[in-house]
Amino acid sequence: MKFATVLHLTLGLLFILFLTFVCILSPGIVNAQVNDNLEAFEKYNEEELAQMLAPIALYPDALLSQLLMASTYPIEIIEADRWVRDNPELTGDTLDNELLDMDWDPSVKAICHFPSILALMSERISETTNLGNAFLAQEAEVMGMIQKLRAGAYEQGTLRSTSEQMVVVENQTIIIEPVNPRVIYIPYYDPYYVYGTWWWTPGFAPYYWGPPGVDVGVGISFWPGIYFGVSFYRWSYFDWRHHFVHIDLHKRPKFVRHDYWRGTSERWVHVPKHRRGVAYRDKSTARKFGQSSHRPAVFRRDARGFPEQSLIKQSRPEKDRTNINLYRQQQQRIERKRTELEQATNDRKERLRIAPEKHKLQRKESPRPKPARAENNRQERVRVAPELQRQRRVEQKNQRERPDNIFNRLEDGKQERKASERGRYSRKIDKDENRDERNDSFRSWRKSEN
Repeated sequence: MKFATVLHLTLGLLFILFLTFVCILSPGIVNAQVNDNLEAFEKYNEEELAQMLAPIALYPDALLSQLLMASTYPIEIIEADRWVRDNPELTGDTLDNELLDMDWDPSVKAICHFPSILALMSERISETTNLGNAFLAQEAEVMGMIQKLRAGAYEQGTLRSTSEQMVVVENQTIIIEPVNPRVIYIPYYDPYYVYGTWWWTPGFAPYYWGPPGVDVGVGISFWPGIYFGVSFYRWSYFDWRHHFVHIDLHKRPKFVRHDYWRGTSERWVHVPKHRRGVAYRDKSTARKFGQSSHRPAVFRRDARGFPEQSLIKQSRPEKDRTNINLYRQQQQRIERKRTELEQATNDRKERLRIAPEKHKLQRKESPRPKPARAENNRQERVRVAPELQRQRRVEQKNQRERPDNIFNRLEDGKQERKASERGRYSRKIDKDENRDERNDSFRSWRKSEN
């Protein structure tokens, strides 16, 4: 009897272990089946995945998982960005309380706590939509590319633990977590420098998600830290071993209602209703989430912005590196000129702003000296003014006492013209002048006057 009981217990234990093993492997099997259903022209290749993942691959794991989930709902991203712009005063618990009434996916609500990232996703909605399509159809490959990019940055020496984030390497898997669980820093960087120039091929230049007009250099910079009263971000993280996003139902964030998550599944599942009618990119994903696909059988890759590989000339590695360096130098020159122009504009505005106050202060501290010549003239006028006034009064008195007539003028020595020389046409006649000609002209003039 004891032997049979032990045998039954052993068989039951083995059966439980078998079921656990099957459940663990099932996500990878499902992903493999989904990827196998994709046609060759429907898949994103490695260059395309690297292009869209390069600017966000070095985000903290929990934030990156929320961003990937939110990218599958592009319409809600745009709505959330507009709502956050209209309500900039909402932060912390107040923001969580307002988000409870919003009919958005929890991942979209989580990104609302990071308005800079939400604005970038909304402004570049095409890149965001492509990122969500890739995550839905090629989840395992997306996570594999993230690890590949992180490994490249780690080898370059640009990805290291800092005071803002902690980089942990476990079994060839690189995990990035914030040092303080209550303060999350968002990194921004130039993918050309962080991952190395060996990575990129012409036609698949990486995106840059960060503040414009900032010289990021060769390292990683961070946005200002965002503080949370409790550790809110641990409700989602990556299961790197089995390549899926894990949802912890017991760590529900404040902006999610109690009745939203039901069941025992801990793997993230896309909710089609939050897609808001946006078409899925490939047929297998559309069928998986109950949407009919009307895409033609032959799907041109260049229809979504990526040229056909056959149109891209395969050049030697040396030529590729040369093209990449030239492109990077051109981008640096453009960025440098734009920065110099903005700096010159800001300096001019600053000078115009402080000029009135500066001139006013200078006038107050050091009054403008008057010219010496003008001051001397003024003093001279003040000195001689009484004498001039006295002389003027004497002249006026003399004129009143002695009238101005011919006798007085002769007495004063003034020359007077003779009576024959005075008159309307009188003038002094030269001795050599012909008097007859003068008389003729005078008569002609008198006749014309009469």
